[in-house]
Amino acid sequence: MSVKLRFGVMGWPLGHTISPAFQQAALEALRLNATYVAAPTTDSQVEDRIQEVREGTWQGLNVTIPHKLRVAQLMDSLEPAAERLGAVNTVAVSETGLVGDNTDGVGFARALTEHGGFNPVGTRTVLVGAGGAGHAVAWALHDLGVQHLVIANRRPHRSESLAALLPSQSLEITLRGLDEAALARELREADLLVNATSLGMHGGPGPDKLPVPAEWLHDQLFVCDIVYRPAETPLMAQARSIGCRVMGGLEMLVLQGAASLKRWTGHTPPLPIMMSAARSALSAPLA
Repeated sequence: MSVKLRFGVMGWPLGHTISPAFQQAALEALRLNATYVAAPTTDSQVEDRIQEVREGTWQGLNVTIPHKLRVAQLMDSLEPAAERLGAVNTVAVSETGLVGDNTDGVGFARALTEHGGFNPVGTRTVLVGAGGAGHAVAWALHDLGVQHLVIANRRPHRSESLAALLPSQSLEITLRGLDEAALARELREADLLVNATSLGMHGGPGPDKLPVPAEWLHDQLFVCDIVYRPAETPLMAQARSIGCRVMGGLEMLVLQGAASLKRWTGHTPPLPIMMSAARSALSAPLA
């Protein structure tokens, strides 16, 4: 019998993660002798956890908040996506050591185009949030061919830092504050709005808040919220009520996880099974 493979997600806290639900469903559907579990990891345990991968305790790990930047510094090599973001969400084992990758961008891109049915080529997009998630989304939007990107953030220096990393020769970039009247004008002309903040997230600092005022939305917007809990955020509900097409963060979560799974196992992930398991886990009552 083959040796049982062990995968997991490291982060802190991990009480509400649904990654084990859909990743384990995928492993079982693929008939692999493997488990995927949550591995709660405090700041002081990060180096020990990565050492466990080196020693063969784990055959691969996902990395979530708040360890993506720290783990990037502990890898032997980085894939281009992880290198340009400076953040790792996937740790894989190779013949030359540990390789760090970041599948957040590809997860967002596939969710937007394949599940959302939105073609971003040549569009005007407003991105709210310039943190780690915002960086991954911004690069994905660049790669997808967005023409004009408006980055709106509460802290201007973070928007400036993100804009400085993006290739300005192929992407027109505008920076706005969240309370600027100019942002309302940008939204009136926008095709796509992406919320890459935690506003609207269950258990977050602003579970009932919208990233932009409701009156700034218009019915021609495609609205994407990368928050996945709740399944319908306040932003999505408001946007849907005025006729916008909307998409939540569950598809991005599952698709970034699927990319990690393929990296570790070489198998094509069973996406319908993963999505179904994720929706079931999301609908379960929180402890």
